[in-house]
Amino acid sequence: FFPTARDTLQIESHIFLSGALEATSEFDYSLLVSTATHDPSEIVATLETGRADGVILMEVRLADERVEKLQADGHPFSLIGRCEDNEGISYVDFDFEYAVRTAVHHLYELGHRHVVLLNRAPSIAGADYGPTVRSQAGFQSALKELSLAGDHLLCGTSGAQYIEVLRFLERAPTCTAAVTLSVTYAPLLAALRDLGRRVPEDFSVVAIIASQVADLVTPPLTTIDMPAYEMGRLGAEILIRRLTDDELPPSQLLLRGPLQVRSSRPPPRRPRS
Repeated sequence: FFPTARDTLQIESHIFLSGALEATSEFDYSLLVSTATHDPSEIVATLETGRADGVILMEVRLADERVEKLQADGHPFSLIGRCEDNEGISYVDFDFEYAVRTAVHHLYELGHRHVVLLNRAPSIAGADYGPTVRSQAGFQSALKELSLAGDHLLCGTSGAQYIEVLRFLERAPTCTAAVTLSVTYAPLLAALRDLGRRVPEDFSVVAIIASQVADLVTPPLTTIDMPAYEMGRLGAEILIRRLTDDELPPSQLLLRGPLQVRSSRPPPRRPRS
């Protein structure tokens, strides 16, 4: 099981891991977790030295050298995520493009006309990190469909990125709503609070995030739930089936989550001049 080192700091990674642990325990497998490397040769060495029977990869890029190496050498693996070319590859992924489009349409129907997407900064996984690329594609598609004004920010949780979000909100007073990926809601809520803007009275947020994380956030956010636990469990089950029968055809699952409306509202009315 190979998430990146960055993921060890994010609660969602532990939800994926919990799901994978359920499946491996059920089928009497042990789960080795490694965040040490993205080097394809070192991952292959884990298999060839007998430390593992197969690999579950996360943080998947559209063109991922790890996947290419494992596939070329014939090693069993599964992906939580997917590449651009997935022929012969087993994966479970979340439909980020659909989720972002759904979120933007929800905000548009409420009356918002300027929306920002706070996308995950792909600093470690690379510029072609699948969820980031597909989320941006869904955002641009929705803006075009609805003739909507929109901005796209790559964001994390550092202090510098909080400042970037704060400055964006200061220079874009017409922006009244945001779609956030993973934990990018955190700098947004902090910046809104420091600007004296309330959620949802002054600003609406739709967070695309695991429901287990959404339950911890105050104020409650409207979400599109990402089934992280289920994805972790399915990623492990797909690999275990391959280990049991290497003649099985690839299993490719693309999951969607429901829109859970909690606190998004129409944009505030502006006083007449």
